[in-house]
Amino acid sequence: MDSSNITSAYILQLDEEDDFSSTNLRIPLSKFKNLNKYDNLLIIQTVIENSIKLTVYPINKKNIIKVSLYGLKLSKKIIKEITKLLQKFQVIHTSGFLKIKRYIYYECYLNLSLSDKKSGNLRTSLNKINNIFKEINIEEIKLNN
Repeated sequence: MDSSNITSAYILQLDEEDDFSSTNLRIPLSKFKNLNKYDNLLIIQTVIENSIKLTVYPINKKNIIKVSLYGLKLSKKIIKEITKLLQKFQVIHTSGFLKIKRYIYYECYLNLSLSDKKSGNLRTSLNKINNIFKEINIEEIKLNN
């Protein structure tokens, strides 16, 4: 694992002609309720040694934001602050807080793109907790074409 990534993700476009029964990975998409209301799938992959965990979310956006936090300090107060901060931005998925050796890792995917006005608020909010983490990354996950 590199220092700032617990997961990787991509967005897969759904074809209108698809019967939603499976993908190339044979994921049973027919189990999703109202899948026809969505344009895309957010695929989040967690790779740990000899396994890959896939988490799939139907979404309508072509771009979303991934926030990665990496650092040494963590307390109940900090966890509450981060949770409160990110709740404003509609979290799609979170890794939760992971402690690996002496470092803390956290990732979340937000139903927000860099072009959304609220993304500026996200940057401002994350700057307020910048001293807690060794590294804070914001990246946009885009539709794979």
